[in-house]
Amino acid sequence: MSPDPDGSFGVLFVCTGNICRSPTAEALARRELERHPGVPIQVSSAGSHALEGNPAASRSMLAAATRGASLERHFARELTRRRVRAADLILCMAAEHRPFVLSYDRAAAGRTFLLATFARVAGQWDWLATSPAGLVALAAEHAREQDGDDIDDPLGQSPDAYAACAERLDGLVTPVIGALVKALPVGSTGPP
Repeated sequence: MSPDPDGSFGVLFVCTGNICRSPTAEALARRELERHPGVPIQVSSAGSHALEGNPAASRSMLAAATRGASLERHFARELTRRRVRAADLILCMAAEHRPFVLSYDRAAAGRTFLLATFARVAGQWDWLATSPAGLVALAAEHAREQDGDDIDDPLGQSPDAYAACAERLDGLVTPVIGALVKALPVGSTGPP
């Protein structure tokens, strides 16, 4: 894992095509980070089978927009070794994505989680973390996946499925970003 040149903590959301779930999670995370200007957290997304450059699904754009997040400028990115190694925390939408992450870097196992699993653990252990990396270490020690932790892919389904997916993602991403921000050392929020 190579740290970001500017010293920020990198979060990578991973799904299959990088046109529905992971870009929606990324957009929601950006929305949350706007509430904490200057925090050294960077978010991005990629897909295990992404066709580089594809726009986000139109129904995902609409579902994200109704939650105050924009996918207008999103273009699909392929999961790569460089992206995996650069990330301090990798949040997969479903268990099927983890093997693709680990095929690029086995050492990523301790920082790769299902989004729902990490959100649950972050909520339980954030009070003990003294840094985002510390929160990831606590999660690696205590995370236990449960049935229902996978986030279903809405691709090709009704607008209601996209809305439900965005709602679920919002309920997971918001506390994750909150826990990461809370874990930042005092004074690390960047310039005022």
